[in-house]
Amino acid sequence: MHLELPLRTARLVLRDLDPDDFDAIHDYASDPEVTRYMFYGPRTLADTRAYLDRMIASQREVPRMVWELGVLQVSDGRLVGACDLTMEGPKEADLGFILSRDVWGLGYATEVARAMVREGFQQLGLSRIVATCDVLNGASARVLEKAGLRREATLEQHQYAKGTWWTSFLYAVRREQWFEEA
Repeated sequence: MHLELPLRTARLVLRDLDPDDFDAIHDYASDPEVTRYMFYGPRTLADTRAYLDRMIASQREVPRMVWELGVLQVSDGRLVGACDLTMEGPKEADLGFILSRDVWGLGYATEVARAMVREGFQQLGLSRIVATCDVLNGASARVLEKAGLRREATLEQHQYAKGTWWTSFLYAVRREQWFEEA
């Protein structure tokens, strides 16, 4: 399995993270509003360093199981977030994304999610892509639906994080569904 990087959309470039991304990552990952619906965060400096070290190490894994990519604006090259496909099985991956608050509402999340779904099916040959989002996170639910995923279930109190049990929606799209609708 291989993704030919960088991936490009109309307004964004998706590429492997590198050590120079630390400050930009920490800016959004330490923001309580950005991490409100994440199972982690806000991140400390040490948390951000550990995360970035893990993601850079994952780039060398064979086979590669995590495609965590930085999201950069074409207009100025600024890193404004990250997205990922994390292998959950031989032909299934979990989709995720996080963006700096100053770019919310610009459609970047939908652009990123669509690109990751497309390349997951076309380049990685996946059969199914899944994602979860907190039931209170309507913005992420809309992004997943715009990217072609369908709500399949509600996962009641499926994850314990930040001192509470989380209930999430499960979204998914199968390869054949996506190609029929693309």
